[in-house]
Amino acid sequence: MSFTISPAVQRLFGSETRAKVLGLLADSSDPRTGYELSKKLGINPSKVYSVLHDLEDSGFIAVVTDQSGRKRYLLADEDLKSLLLRRVRIVAEDDWFSPARVRRRNEAIEAAKRLNVELPRRGANPLRVPNREEFVRPPEKDRALRLIARKRRER
Repeated sequence: MSFTISPAVQRLFGSETRAKVLGLLADSSDPRTGYELSKKLGINPSKVYSVLHDLEDSGFIAVVTDQSGRKRYLLADEDLKSLLLRRVRIVAEDDWFSPARVRRRNEAIEAAKRLNVELPRRGANPLRVPNREEFVRPPEKDRALRLIARKRRER
């Protein structure tokens, strides 16, 4: 996966790798292993694990051990998660196409179709059009266009 993180976000989180790891964890529906994160982000696993250990020590991410004994990571801080979802959202393909997400998107589309917005009825206000002189056609041009149209009908 090739993409860039804005320099401001990189400065905020200390590195591009840390911002990408946090961005993917923020939108993951399930805890992820470091190896999964590295493959989805296209980053060397040793860099990802180094970032994960630092984030674990800081308390921003939580570690869950599955039945096989592998560590899986998830974002623990809800405030950080909401910031990341606004600024660094990275969605993995399996999350995007999960049945629950597809169902939520379809429900949102159906809800949007039911929306009815009444727009205020107002007449055009030619005084508010910038450079309105550009849109006013002189009477000579109207006469010339009528003449051209008449000649075409006669053919």
